[in-house]
Amino acid sequence: MIQALGGVRSAVLAMWVAVFVLGFSGCGSRDSSGEFYTDWDIAGGCTSTEGGAGRPSGAGGVVDVCADVDRYDWIWVTYAAAWCSISGRQAPQIRAFATSTAPRVKVYTVLTSGIEPFVGATEHDARAWAGSHRLPASRVLAEESTRVIPQHLLIGPDGRTWYRHVGFLSSEEMSRLLHEFEEGVRVPDVRSLRRR
Repeated sequence: MIQALGGVRSAVLAMWVAVFVLGFSGCGSRDSSGEFYTDWDIAGGCTSTEGGAGRPSGAGGVVDVCADVDRYDWIWVTYAAAWCSISGRQAPQIRAFATSTAPRVKVYTVLTSGIEPFVGATEHDARAWAGSHRLPASRVLAEESTRVIPQHLLIGPDGRTWYRHVGFLSSEEMSRLLHEFEEGVRVPDVRSLRRR
């Protein structure tokens, strides 16, 4: 009985250590921020035949962000998680950026998990996130993934990935990056950059 109690205590302690580590380092610190690109980005983003699946939205139904490539100049996607405090601080920045860049930029938030780490986000999680952060429910999507968050993806007018960033970005930083791409000061070059 005492050994079983000790085993339970060890398991509970291990769980709390994991939650502590995830809570303070797993959802994006400035130390690990920067540009990183995926195989999907390098294959051409929305123009590739890889992935591009739809995700449930907080408004119901399924949304594929790539379906809007022809309707908007730019698509910005921010990946977040309901359990991640940095994602909570990122949300008002996303709202401000979306307001300042409408209608030429369509902005989405994709929740990678709900209030529990490593548990996929649901339509209900997306709806709750949209409501608590005053975001359009049709632009908050749910998925199950283990992405490093927060993470940002800019899809250009050609449907390709122009920029992917891991880490917190202010609305001013997002606006500046978009402006640099729009003015040709910065050009996409995903093939020469680091992968994550």
